[in-house]
Amino acid sequence: MQAILLAAGQSKRFYPLEDKNFFKFGKNFLIERQIETLQKAGIKKIIIVANKNNFKKISTLSRGLSPKLTTEIVIQKNPAEGMRGGVLSAKKFLNKPSLITSTNDLVSASVIKKVLSVKSCNGSILAQKVEKYFPGGYLEIKKGKISSIIEKPVVGKEPSSLVNIVFHFFTRPQDLVKELEKNSNKNDDGYEQALNKLFPKQKFKAVQNNSEWIALKFPWHVLDLMKFFLKTQKRSISKNAEIAKTAIIEGNVVIEDGVKIFDYAIVKNAWIGKNAIVGNHSLVRDSHIAENAVVGSGSEVARSYIGENSWLHRNYVGDSIFAGNVSLGSGCVCANLRLDEKEIGCEINSSNFWKKKNKKISTQRNKFGCVIGKNSRIGVNTSLMPGILIGENSFVGSGLVVEKNVTSQHFFTAMWKTKSIQNKKTVVARAKPK
Repeated sequence: MQAILLAAGQSKRFYPLEDKNFFKFGKNFLIERQIETLQKAGIKKIIIVANKNNFKKISTLSRGLSPKLTTEIVIQKNPAEGMRGGVLSAKKFLNKPSLITSTNDLVSASVIKKVLSVKSCNGSILAQKVEKYFPGGYLEIKKGKISSIIEKPVVGKEPSSLVNIVFHFFTRPQDLVKELEKNSNKNDDGYEQALNKLFPKQKFKAVQNNSEWIALKFPWHVLDLMKFFLKTQKRSISKNAEIAKTAIIEGNVVIEDGVKIFDYAIVKNAWIGKNAIVGNHSLVRDSHIAENAVVGSGSEVARSYIGENSWLHRNYVGDSIFAGNVSLGSGCVCANLRLDEKEIGCEINSSNFWKKKNKKISTQRNKFGCVIGKNSRIGVNTSLMPGILIGENSFVGSGLVVEKNVTSQHFFTAMWKTKSIQNKKTVVARAKPK
């Protein structure tokens, strides 16, 4: 069995984080974890559709994969063509039963096996039953088969409670190719249009997922994925880590080589990467601290992802995501809860983040801090409000309250006016306390 792994997307909705295929959890990139899951599901050959920017990295990665797995890499020349362009880029391989997927959705290998094992039909689509609105495609089911996919229907007008998950199996993918070639990609939905033309002609079944599903569309979804990986990791503490006798290590933790955890620090249910430091009196819980990162003395990191080579200095970081080489000045706080405790919104535009007016959408989380792109710096005593995105290579000045997004390669500051006058008052020393 073979799979087409679409990895050429531009990850625009993932801003200010970069290519989600190479977002790292623990020792492995996301694309490595997806390939491993596909292999466990019985996939013997994977055709990876890359773009010109990540082709080299994917090629290097593929050389380190299991020798039992055959891989081919093709380039999607225009990633803006979306899934339609990605599948057509692998056209020459689509002459046998194939699974089409990406790194946008993660499920267990056992679920993928169910998708691949359907009988008496032309294919199957993995579906997730949702209790509340999800911004995705919904399956319309008629007479036991899929009749169409409705993309992002109006809230309350969903054709069913089943959301499309991109684990799509085709016994005759050649038929899909024909429909893709007939349709345009004018509204970035050429793939969905082709499916909707194919469904009435053939029988496709919905395979409902009853296990865990992680969707990775927007940057805050990293927190869901991190929680999943932390829950499934096996406790491991390197003999080459230096842990103070007064430090407290609890729960399901991984502490790698070269880590230093100083006096009275507390680490609970966390990943601490190589050569990372957790300073005196700091608290790290339910979080991912990447290699060479420093959690400075007196800091608290809760349910957050701290990228490699990042630095904290007496900070509170709650439900936040930092890319690599991010530094917070002393006293900087990442607020993560609205005063009314309602769901936190985030301004984002999935088509073109900065050239068009941003749209605030709900994160469907009542606790969410900020997302900071790589190589950015935040000044001392600055407060970052919930739901803020800060682009890469940006500076934020000291003593500010940041309540809106900061674009990449910008210096966000304020005009300060100070005044100095003569002081004519004196203060006597206090009496000795009794």
